[in-house]
Amino acid sequence: MLRRVVLGVVEALKSVNQQMPWFKPTIAGYDLDGNKYLEAPPVALKQIDHVAASDKTRRSIEYADGRTGVQAFDGEVIPVQWQSWLRHTRKDPPTIEELQRDEAQKQLTIQRAMEIERKWQERKLQLEREKLAQLGQGSEQPVPASREPTGQGDTFEPGAWAPKSKARGSG
Repeated sequence: MLRRVVLGVVEALKSVNQQMPWFKPTIAGYDLDGNKYLEAPPVALKQIDHVAASDKTRRSIEYADGRTGVQAFDGEVIPVQWQSWLRHTRKDPPTIEELQRDEAQKQLTIQRAMEIERKWQERKLQLEREKLAQLGQGSEQPVPASREPTGQGDTFEPGAWAPKSKARGSG
């Protein structure tokens, strides 16, 4: 009987809590795309016999384009720092400066990767030209198999392998 009364009071407090101003979420911050991140107190109070829900704060996102609901979650749109904060693996929300710094680093990495790819394509073209020039000189003689591998990437040629014979029973 006492347990029912206590649980009834707890449930009543939960519904009252949800209507009180201190229950409303506060703005934790924004990302570079204008998405808003919110934090609110935990929903459930700890009950006497067991814990009804987590004591972690509730964290959510309001997308700048108006999407709502859990189904609208898109990990490609949300920065990693904010994903960590939403999942409680990060205590403090990221700052705009941190997001800008990481975005600049990301763009620099992409730019460098494109430069490396461009140089590799130029090198591949140069190797193909050299191969064609060598074939065009009339050297139809077979090239002996090299014991060492040559080339890189698309031009890689494995080396020859000649196992050494080992006489059986000589051990």
